Parts: sequence; structure tokens; C-alpha cells
Amino acid sequence: MDTYIDLRDVRLTGYVSQGLIALVAAESVWGTVNDWQGGSSSWSFLAIVLILPAAVAFVLWFRNATHNAEAIALHGVRMVSQVWKASDPEQRDVPFDQRVASPLIKPWQYAFLAMVLGDVLESLLLDTPVYLVFSTLSTVCAVAAAGLGCFVIWRISTMQQRFAVPQRKRR
Repeated sequence: MDTYIDLRDVRLTGYVSQGLIALVAAESVWGTVNDWQGGSSSWSFLAIVLILPAAVAFVLWFRNATHNAEAIALHGVRMVSQVWKASDPEQRDVPFDQRVASPLIKPWQYAFLAMVLGDVLESLLLDTPVYLVFSTLSTVCAVAAAGLGCFVIWRISTMQQRFAVPQRKRR
């Protein structure tokens, strides 16, 4: 007998989210390099503007991934760590409360918050000597957050895809 769970396809929104997140990080790097060369600080501002479409794409992906995680685990799922726990096929036989989420989720969230804080401070300190310091710190956090975020999105999407494909039960 085959096991099949009707899940929403999270691949497209996941790819779009990853692409926009990578674009935000790349633009942040470009803006900081431009800042260090004495260019216009408007490049760094563009990274802040690009966060909005990336956030919308991520929310759409997360909404569908949360729906899938609830269907897989039959458990209330609201946070990324819970989506990971519910989506991990290797932990399927472990009680939900004892499942382990990726240790990369917290560093991703902290890097993202540090990036946003750095962007805010960078914008407030425009045309001051410490502007370049916060621009650089924000960029480092943006690259870290983008890398970790893209990995988490990719991994959860991949794990959920295993449940969406009909598989034979092993005897």
C-alpha cells in the first residue's frame, strides 16, 4: 500500500524566496564595496528596499510550508523550528516534542535581526564617520543570514517533497 499526503508545492515559492534573499545579500555586498570606494550610499539603501519582496516571497513559502508541516505531523505548527521538526522524515517515528530542529535556525534568525538593526543604524548614521562600520557589519550579517536562510528553505522544501511523492511502505 502506498503512503501519500496531499501537500502544497513549496518549491516555486522556495526558489523565489532564495533568489530574492540572495539578491538582497549580493546588493548589500555591492553597496558596501561602493561605500568603501567613496561612492553613493544609495546602493546600501537599495538592499533595504529589496527586503520587502523577499519578505513577501518568504511569507508565502512559510505559509505553505506550515500547512504542509501540519498535514505531515498532525500537530500545531507555527515556528520555523516546528516546521523543520514536522517535515523531517528521519524523525517520523520520534514523538513530536522530542524531535530536534536544525541548529542553524537560531543563528539564521539572529543574523537576520542583526542585519536589520545594522541597516537601521546605517541609515540613521548616513554621512557620519561610523557609517562604513555599520554598512560593513550589516553586509556581513546579510550574507550570513542569506546563506543560512537559503539553506533552511531548501532543506525544509526538500524534506517536505519526500512526503509529497508516493512511496511504497516497507514491510
